[in-house]
Amino acid sequence: MPVTPETIEQYFDQYGWSYQRVDENTFRTGFRGDVSSFIIYIRLTDNWVYFTIVPFVVAPKDAECTRKLYKHLLRLNHEVNLAKFGVDKEGDIVLTVELPREKLDYNEFSDALGALSYYSDETYLEALNLAQNPGATSHFEQADDLDWEE
Repeated sequence: MPVTPETIEQYFDQYGWSYQRVDENTFRTGFRGDVSSFIIYIRLTDNWVYFTIVPFVVAPKDAECTRKLYKHLLRLNHEVNLAKFGVDKEGDIVLTVELPREKLDYNEFSDALGALSYYSDETYLEALNLAQNPGATSHFEQADDLDWEE
């Protein structure tokens, strides 16, 4: 049986986070991490539950920033577990976890919020710098440069 909005409310109570119910199938919560504050939306669809920080980073205005940021996020997507980066229709970067709605249990709910919390803190400053500074380099590029020197 698919998880209901009422079940999500129970999971929030168990997790200990406050939340707002935006509409019938959407919740808003957030947290203050080590590097910034983040807003998370949880949305139930027919088959999926989406846990999303949007925007994670606002769309870059510079083409070189966009190129470097997208390359960096693609490499991060290869490394991170459970959470993934994406681009919304405005070009903003999102960080999201998508889980099947069928039989979503508290442990999966907790893992989703934990993954968003962890990866947002670990990746935000570098992503923000790449989005705003055309001269910024990703730690992946720096590591690639070291590989060439060996």
